[in-house]
Amino acid sequence: MKNIRYLFSYSAKYPAQRLRFVIFNILASFFGAFSIMTVVPFLKIIFNQNSDVTSHTENNKLSELVNVWLKNQIENWGNYNSLLIFSCMLVFMFFMKNLSLYIAYTGLSHMRAGISNRLKSDIYSKLLKLPLSYFSNERKGDIISKIANDIKEIEWSFIGVLEMVLKHPFMIVIPFSLLFYISWQLTIFVIVVLPVSGYIISRLAKKLKSTARLGNEKLGQVISIFEETISGIKIINAFNAQKTTQKHFEEKNDEHFKLSRRVFKREYAASPLSEFMGSIVISSILVFAGRLIINDDFGLSGEMFIMYIAMFSQLIPPAKALSESYFRLEKGMASMDRVNDILKAEEGINDRNDLPDPGTLTQCLRFENVTFSYQNNVNVLENINFTIKKGQKVALVGSSGAGKSTIADLLLRFYDPQQGTIFYDNTDIKNLSLFKYRNKLAVVTQDPILFNDTVENNLKLGNQNASDEEMIIAAKQANAHSFIEKLENGYKTNIGERGGKLSGGQKQRLTIARAILSNPEILILDEATSALDSESEKLVNDALEHLMQNRTSVIIAHRLSTIQSADVIIVMDHGKIAEMGKHNDLINLKGIYYSLYKLQSLG
Repeated sequence: MKNIRYLFSYSAKYPAQRLRFVIFNILASFFGAFSIMTVVPFLKIIFNQNSDVTSHTENNKLSELVNVWLKNQIENWGNYNSLLIFSCMLVFMFFMKNLSLYIAYTGLSHMRAGISNRLKSDIYSKLLKLPLSYFSNERKGDIISKIANDIKEIEWSFIGVLEMVLKHPFMIVIPFSLLFYISWQLTIFVIVVLPVSGYIISRLAKKLKSTARLGNEKLGQVISIFEETISGIKIINAFNAQKTTQKHFEEKNDEHFKLSRRVFKREYAASPLSEFMGSIVISSILVFAGRLIINDDFGLSGEMFIMYIAMFSQLIPPAKALSESYFRLEKGMASMDRVNDILKAEEGINDRNDLPDPGTLTQCLRFENVTFSYQNNVNVLENINFTIKKGQKVALVGSSGAGKSTIADLLLRFYDPQQGTIFYDNTDIKNLSLFKYRNKLAVVTQDPILFNDTVENNLKLGNQNASDEEMIIAAKQANAHSFIEKLENGYKTNIGERGGKLSGGQKQRLTIARAILSNPEILILDEATSALDSESEKLVNDALEHLMQNRTSVIIAHRLSTIQSADVIIVMDHGKIAEMGKHNDLINLKGIYYSLYKLQSLG
């Protein structure tokens, strides 16, 4: 119920469309009911011209009024003309009914598209606020499945909610009211019989929800395998792992197939089941009412009984649609639960508008007694203390998993330490505006992060106000301008997904140009040259020298030859600082750094 209210609240932004949906559905219901009211008595009088129109109708004013009016019209128009006029009236009624439904659903289409748009915007906005740990713990394919497939299910569920609340009640209540007027005894009998069919349908729908959620989770796993296969197709082919990956895919795909089959069976059962239950109700009415008419127990004429049955038949489509909407709703609620896994996930570090601008760095960055662990509570960093003076180049070295990249993540405030403080000058970075603090930093990673957009838009990612001239200067400093000019459309060239149209060295030089253009005070280089060939590495290193000029720099390096000129080298080992000093001092110390350097020199 909570999810239904939450989903229904999304339509609050569209009051005019919602009101239009209600009004025109009411009109459609009236036109449908009125066409039934006129058809049966009209035909009865035409084909029984000598009968007394008021016979057997003394107990029903509605029947008497309708029949008298129709007889007068027939006497005025004649039989054949009456049929022609009736046919035109019938066509008009159905035209107005369907026109009303069309107008109602054009408003619904606006709401449906708007709600889908808003949901995707909410999810995207939420994804930008989630901590990095969320993306480490979740399958990328499952997240994509929630955005693509579950939102589509929610769209249909939303339609089901609106129809259940704003359409079907009117399509049922209006004919039901007329049924009460025609025969309240018979209608009470119907009310007693109907809940049985409703109970059966609701039981089936409840089972659908849990199965649908499992099915959507399996679909997320299937999409994850697709994503992993596309990303790792070279490795799969290189290791002849096609059969292994195919087998793994088929297992997950079969699991999804079996669950989907169960969902579809139950979903498709809604329509025939509701129709079958409706036929049972109609048969019960025929038996019950037929006995009363034969015994003349409540003075219901034959033509009025025919009209009653015809009117009741108008209840079957909305009742059938109501059950289908209920099934659709249960399936959508399973998807809503999955989307809520994102929307209600605990957010990462949130910015606050009342926090101050950090201003220009005047003294240093300082780690003081910093201890940090991820969710498993095992310390990744323990009691870290060091200072980076303004303008210094500080290198972090050590074996894989020593904690080097975690220090960079803490400096960027992707996480906050459980213990200790990181100072920007003399201010805890937690007490600074996160947005303005990050504007002071730029990062160049080992794997260049580029987007499926133009060169220009990638370069201006961190500085949207940069001029074209500033962009070109940054590209020249990064040794990127010459190859950019040779691209098909220069700076307007789309570089493909993840920069796939460029070489590794070209991609890295673009990320360096992007960092230069953002004009940071603090630079973080996370093994920025480790994946490059010698020629590309020289071009990138020259670009990095431009980038690091007059900037406070933190360099995470695997190749020690690239950081020998650093002002301070910090050697990490199992989350602790093992050694600290200049290159020559650490060599003379003959400790961990010396061993690493000697090993690389021999290599």
